[in-house]
Amino acid sequence: MTKTNLLEKRKRLEQRKNRLQQMEAALNVQERKNRTRKLIQLGGLVLKAHLADWDSNTLLGALLFIKEKGADPQQREAWSHKGGAAFGSEKTQSLLQRNKPQLS
Repeated sequence: MTKTNLLEKRKRLEQRKNRLQQMEAALNVQERKNRTRKLIQLGGLVLKAHLADWDSNTLLGALLFIKEKGADPQQREAWSHKGGAAFGSEKTQSLLQRNKPQLS
């Protein structure tokens, strides 16, 4: 290989390396955004369940208890139904508030 070919090959490898680093950085940003979104959603669930006034130790202890105790599929289905109903009720309430005629 000539010196020119080697230099061109090295240049192409550097370009690929840079593109790979850019893609990795973009992936890290996306992963961080996804994690942040998930944390915000979990915080929202704590608020919706009116558990925001529980101290951190109590809340974590309760969650660990649920995790350790486990739940059979029927129990999880029941929780899912109850949670869905709560979200549905909240959406209905929100729509009613928005569509309520304003008295002036």
